[in-house]
Amino acid sequence: MDFSIFKYAYAISGGIGSGKSSVCQILSSLGYEVLDADKIAHKVLDTQCKKIEEVFGKEVIEEGKVNRKELGKIVFASKEKLERLQNLLNPHIYQSLFTQCQELEKQEKIYFVEIALLFEQREVLNFRHKVLVIGKDILQRVQKRDCLSEEEINARIQAQMSVDERRKYASEIIENLSTLSELKKSVQGWVEALRKNS
Repeated sequence: MDFSIFKYAYAISGGIGSGKSSVCQILSSLGYEVLDADKIAHKVLDTQCKKIEEVFGKEVIEEGKVNRKELGKIVFASKEKLERLQNLLNPHIYQSLFTQCQELEKQEKIYFVEIALLFEQREVLNFRHKVLVIGKDILQRVQKRDCLSEEEINARIQAQMSVDERRKYASEIIENLSTLSELKKSVQGWVEALRKNS
């Protein structure tokens, strides 16, 4: 799939705890359409429940649904298992995302797509507008948000591309290095510039 054909899409990504979801919430509050690849992935995950059980075992299934936390413990501890999960889910996720982008393009308005692994996955790296969110205090933020151990968080960080590597692919960067109010100001200023230049 060639995501570069989407003129109005701005793909937003960043490492775990960087604040990419906060940026997307701000954009949504400003009236912009925001697609969330994680939400699409959660739906796909449940449709692939039987295959997930076959590959990763009954321990990741709870009341007929995938226990994402238990599955995360398994796949983030093994690069091979993470790749197996991605190979299983990504074709379905990206097809759904592609279809939704096609619909939004018809409006000829700027919209945003939140993709956690934008820079790690070649299928979606060809978005023409790639926005990197850089945050600070990642460990504390994720511990508070997700109730994960330091070991679990570090496993997720190790599974992702470094900030320096992401910078090479990003077409634009949003820094989330201060307060939420400062982030709001930065995002508002950024989208105002986008509107003027579009």
